[in-house]
Amino acid sequence: MDDLPLGGSRGFDPLGAGRDSVFAVRLVGTRAGIRVFRNACPHVDGSPLAWRKNEYLNADRSRIICSGHGAEFEINTGRCLLGPCLGENLQTIAHHIGEDGSVSLTDFV
Repeated sequence: MDDLPLGGSRGFDPLGAGRDSVFAVRLVGTRAGIRVFRNACPHVDGSPLAWRKNEYLNADRSRIICSGHGAEFEINTGRCLLGPCLGENLQTIAHHIGEDGSVSLTDFV
């Protein structure tokens, strides 16, 4: 959790593939916690979302943005709210936060 700023996002490479295959968003306020997603747009299968290293969010950090075509996704659910994949979802990744703040993925392959 220390590597993920409040209200920010960061990509991770849990498989050691040389690219960030998942990303996490750390929420603040009443929705505090994190959400973890596969780094792949549902509109173009496998297309990464970040517009710059670790930058997955819009300017006011209220939505996830796809750099390829500007689709906007709800952070809490990953549901597409605007763009060519309207109504589709980012794939959420189940995770566990340990008492020491470590985050482990429970269903990622």
